[in-house]
Amino acid sequence: MKRKNKFLALLLAATMSFSFSACGKADSAPTDTDKQATETNADGEEQNNDVDVFAAAQEKMKTDKISSLNGKMVMDMEMTITANGESQTMQAVNTMDMSCFYDPIRFKMDMTVDAGEQGTNTMSMYADTADDGTTTMYISDGTNWQSQAVEITQIEQYDAASNMTGYMQDSYNFEDAGTEQVDGKDARKYTGTIKGDDLKETVMSTGALDSLSSLGMDASQLESMFTDLGDLPITLWIDEADLFPVKYEIDMTSLMNKLMANTMEAMGEEAEGVSMEFGKLHVVMNCSDYNAVEEFEIPEEAKSAAPAA
Repeated sequence: MKRKNKFLALLLAATMSFSFSACGKADSAPTDTDKQATETNADGEEQNNDVDVFAAAQEKMKTDKISSLNGKMVMDMEMTITANGESQTMQAVNTMDMSCFYDPIRFKMDMTVDAGEQGTNTMSMYADTADDGTTTMYISDGTNWQSQAVEITQIEQYDAASNMTGYMQDSYNFEDAGTEQVDGKDARKYTGTIKGDDLKETVMSTGALDSLSSLGMDASQLESMFTDLGDLPITLWIDEADLFPVKYEIDMTSLMNKLMANTMEAMGEEAEGVSMEFGKLHVVMNCSDYNAVEEFEIPEEAKSAAPAA
């Protein structure tokens, strides 16, 4: 029984890690395009062409230097875990509010996990990169602060600009779905699908292999988990005025159910009698205030916190 409980704990931890990172990690380099984003009018002012908003936004994100932006990610999740004939359903809405600066990268993030009757947890996080390139992360559970030196790669998943840009791929076959209001702005809506090798590459880029290796899987088991994952629908909105991507939505329900089924099959007897089914896993990411984020200061109590053990 203890062995089964340990397996469930590891599986749940790996699942949560994957869910958070998958919603914000993809190939960060949009496909090259030769279409112009803007033209200059008679008064010497730039104005947007109406030819292709998506292509113009790709070009803008590829060539413009982004100094800062605000991001808000909401993940709405419902899953049922069954083990030894007993089932438990978990529901949670995870919200992350981020302010990101670049060159060097630093950010602050406030995270709230609302689990309904099971309570609400909050966490604050700051990351700062010094002139010598060293990065320090400060984390508070609402009561105590801890600091930790980290590699820059460990905070890349919180890079809202790259996360947003990474989903602007031609291979996702986006189709124009009209104009909608996003945060009071006219935004062009595009619907697309991530499939095949693109989906496998996106899933593996999240670090899911590292998370799931904690379950003791070998290389062949891990590889088998990422086959036949189906398609992942994605919707993207681009501000028609300034051509910045301002929102995306991803429904990960089917993907996560297939991934969990593959995991149980790969684990064999270790996972016998265990199942994890997602009723919902929906991710929404909004970005705003490009190059106009207010400066923040890391709290003094965070700076003076003892390094994590």
